[in-house]
Amino acid sequence: MVAVVGTRNATGYAAAFVRDFVADLKALLPDTVIVSGLAFGVDVMAHRAALESGMPTVGVVAHGLNTLYPVEHRDTARRMYQSGGAVVTEYRSDARIHRSNFLSRNRIIAGLCDATVVVESDIRGGSLATARLAMAYNREVLAVPGRVTDRYSQGCNNLIANNGAAMLRGADDLIECMGWTAAKPGAQREFDFTSLTGEMQRIVDHLRRNPAATINDMVASLGVPYAQLSARLMELELDGHIEAMPGGTFSVLS
Repeated sequence: MVAVVGTRNATGYAAAFVRDFVADLKALLPDTVIVSGLAFGVDVMAHRAALESGMPTVGVVAHGLNTLYPVEHRDTARRMYQSGGAVVTEYRSDARIHRSNFLSRNRIIAGLCDATVVVESDIRGGSLATARLAMAYNREVLAVPGRVTDRYSQGCNNLIANNGAAMLRGADDLIECMGWTAAKPGAQREFDFTSLTGEMQRIVDHLRRNPAATINDMVASLGVPYAQLSARLMELELDGHIEAMPGGTFSVLS
């Protein structure tokens, strides 16, 4: 689980970095889950990059699920859910949105993840609060360096200069920092499916027979409620049994 956070005023530099970083993670660490806050800027860039790469992505929002803020990201949130990811919150659906919620939810982003990546930040910002929380939880923090004259690189440069974060130049730096093992090109992974529950085995068997099936197809064919099926698909993906593919389909990893 990797948090990718940053300023809402993200630049083209951030957009290019997030796109390449997430694509490289998909190739090198295919079981990675991208986590962010579904906000403007770096957050939504990270979610969309994950969707484009066929990776599950989790958005932690600062309000109840009877609404989605910002409204411009509703379609992205829907695609995240349909692709085996999730939108999660600690708030009741009838809870009012308070400004303080947005800083408060950062502790959940930091707590969910093995590492937090700060892509761009001003000298102050919510993403730096997420980084501080991750440090307090003894999680790894990495920051993307930028030009010293760029306003939205100052926060990251300060984190690196003050030893609050490791320098992140790409996916290889994250893998080395975490001590993770990258997938070997062309390597085939073998999984033990014998421990799956009956319902999850039915899902895997259905996907083997119908590799182009979407979640809506499976709801109709298997008779499993949408929310329940989505949860099972996410479990299977996080356990490395299936992989979300472009177009809302899934591939069995065997």
